[in-house]
Amino acid sequence: MTDRHLDEGAITSARIIALRADPVQGHYDSAHLKEIHRRIFEPLLHHHPGEFRPDSSAHRKTRELEGQSMRYVVDYAGGDLQRRVDTILEGVQAGVALKGLSQDEFSRRISQLYADLDHAHPFREGNSRTLREFTHQLAQNAGYELEWSSTNADAEARNRLYVARDVAVYERHYPGLSDQFLRENSRHP
Repeated sequence: MTDRHLDEGAITSARIIALRADPVQGHYDSAHLKEIHRRIFEPLLHHHPGEFRPDSSAHRKTRELEGQSMRYVVDYAGGDLQRRVDTILEGVQAGVALKGLSQDEFSRRISQLYADLDHAHPFREGNSRTLREFTHQLAQNAGYELEWSSTNADAEARNRLYVARDVAVYERHYPGLSDQFLRENSRHP
């Protein structure tokens, strides 16, 4: 890991701690999401703090899991990101839609929201940190506590989280794709 990565990690960790002490006040809409990103990445101008990435027909990222030589490509959403994110967040209804839910229903809804936003992948960099903080604030608003620290415990835990997130992104990017579909349509010699 380079010094730049160490510095960025230290900077963003400190800014997330500050954000927890003074959370963004908003309506859990795209402006709220952008403000969280801006406050986390403000000193790192190369991340374009608070700005969605430019619209394009597609966005891809190569994932390399820690301690493994395996690499794969994740396809994120393209198109009008502002409209896409606005549509996703309309269902939150400024946080009201998640209040009073059972723990199981809340877990299902917040997981779906995270996966939908992750598929949109609206920022050039910092989507994971931004989405974790956004969903953390949203959960607190609804009377729940999301504890993300266990997913950062070690490389194995981080890798499991990335793979689970990437599977959810693939399910949104390629609707109908399933293990059974792949087995039935794979060509074997």
